[in-house]
Amino acid sequence: AEDYGKFWAAFGAVLKEGLHADPEHRERLGKLVRWESNRDLGPVSLTDYVSRMPAHQEAIYYVMAETRKAAAGSPHIEALQKKGFEVLFMTDPVDEWAVDGLREFTGKKLVSAMKAGLKLDASAEEQQARDERAGVLKPLCERFQEVLKERVREVKASDRLTDSPCCLVVPEGGMHAHVERMLRTYDRNMPETRRVLEINPAHPVIAALEALHQRDRTSAQVAEWIALLHDQALLSEGSPIDDPAAFARRVTTLLADVTGRAAGATAASAE
Repeated sequence: AEDYGKFWAAFGAVLKEGLHADPEHRERLGKLVRWESNRDLGPVSLTDYVSRMPAHQEAIYYVMAETRKAAAGSPHIEALQKKGFEVLFMTDPVDEWAVDGLREFTGKKLVSAMKAGLKLDASAEEQQARDERAGVLKPLCERFQEVLKERVREVKASDRLTDSPCCLVVPEGGMHAHVERMLRTYDRNMPETRRVLEINPAHPVIAALEALHQRDRTSAQVAEWIALLHDQALLSEGSPIDDPAAFARRVTTLLADVTGRAAGATAASAE
């Protein structure tokens, strides 16, 4: 294992290229590839990954990012980690094409935690609760879409988030954000993929926005918060934001509001 680890460090990217260039060998190559995961065990094989899968886990899950730290902090894997699922961290640009060539391993599909349409198992009661939350959030999702206009393809309630208020996911047929950014450095005319914005129905920020939206369907404050959340989602995936100055202004306004309230509460308690 130690010797193979050295070999993999030197030639692993070449083997992964083979998954895309020579798909007829994908079964053999699939046994050789290694990726790190959220288990902090170092590079792991797909054979070992599958051997650790809980009985109710149906797929091999992965997340793509520029660095391991970014992958570990990705909001896209929150629900998967809560379920105890292992998630592979793919930080090599060639991984986008390697996974496309491999597709599955021993009958288990490789599924991106960042792609739209991620299906997580749920009981009938949980699914009903999800559907009800999605129905309640529909007017707010429509407001998100109105504010963000051409910046996102769709806005919908999320099943994959537990701690974060929102995240951007890759639509069917789209590339992961960091791979698209890399390719755009070589071709500035490459069209940008509009991604899907998912919002977390259980997050306090989304609940507060929903309450504000119900009181005032044209609130300028809600529009500002929506823009701020979208920029936050871009930053969390490592993407640049269109208007850093506007983002800084919105954060400053929010901090001034929060600190002002805190100062007022402190003064009132002192009296």
